[in-house]
Amino acid sequence: MMKRRNFLAAAAVSPAAAIPALAQPAHPACLPDWSKIPTRAASKIEVLYKTKHGQPNGLAIASTPGQMWVLDQGAGHWITLTNIKDGSTVREFQADVVGPSGLVQDGDTMWITSTHNSLIVHCDLKGKTIAKYVTPGAGRIYEREDDPKGRSSPLKPAWPDLPRGIGPAQSGNVGNNTGKGLPPGQLPLDAEEGSGGTGAHAIILDGDYLIYACPPARAIFTINKKTWKVKSSWPVPGNRTHGMSWGKTHDTIWSSDSNLNAFFRHDAKTGVIQERVQLPDTSPVIHCAKLVGDQMYICDDMGWMARFRI
Repeated sequence: MMKRRNFLAAAAVSPAAAIPALAQPAHPACLPDWSKIPTRAASKIEVLYKTKHGQPNGLAIASTPGQMWVLDQGAGHWITLTNIKDGSTVREFQADVVGPSGLVQDGDTMWITSTHNSLIVHCDLKGKTIAKYVTPGAGRIYEREDDPKGRSSPLKPAWPDLPRGIGPAQSGNVGNNTGKGLPPGQLPLDAEEGSGGTGAHAIILDGDYLIYACPPARAIFTINKKTWKVKSSWPVPGNRTHGMSWGKTHDTIWSSDSNLNAFFRHDAKTGVIQERVQLPDTSPVIHCAKLVGDQMYICDDMGWMARFRI
């Protein structure tokens, strides 16, 4: 049997750096095994019509049946109330947000995820800001060695003559490219803080709680809208969680990932993923989603509304 002092001596000449990289787990043991989620193929996807503006990035069911809010990420930050059947405009307004990605109606008010300045904005239904909040989980979206390749849309812009962009926002604030012309992840030597970051994407409502997807944290958060305390957070499989929707009943939440090109059905109480619905490689890129009856409506940020039976 090795004596304690001999064991310590052996350990001293075996630094942790000598452990081969292959000894590190490919997937953290504390996370679920995403590969075991039951998976089925999505039904046929229909591209329906152009959205009012060219970069739709959020959908929310309106209080009037047959109507839906469409949030645009373009520099104008338009929020358009539309008729679901044909996309025609009922009315619209602009909000004080930057690169927004999600919205939800809450009575006579609305919550908007202002992604590119990491805020959650509460406003009335004409765009007047009521309050602004920090986004728990916000930060710089990091890169993992096993991340899926980023998807780009197979669709052409619906409005090719319109300028694209999200208005005043930090550049180089996502991933390892810091926009400084340096190697991945590096900042200048005179840097005094990390380089930017982003906030939440999709957001839905559950009584006194808001539920939002936060890609920098790779998680879905539930937060009390009165105390602003987080109730829970659920891990998600990918690096680009986007649209979310309640299922037909409040025991199910659907989330989506743009790069995995899939929807995930969660148990609404636990966050456990019960099913994956895989879209075809030729499908639009999921930027927002909302279930209407049996149809999941999705927007591609090229300016198109699409749907499929889920």
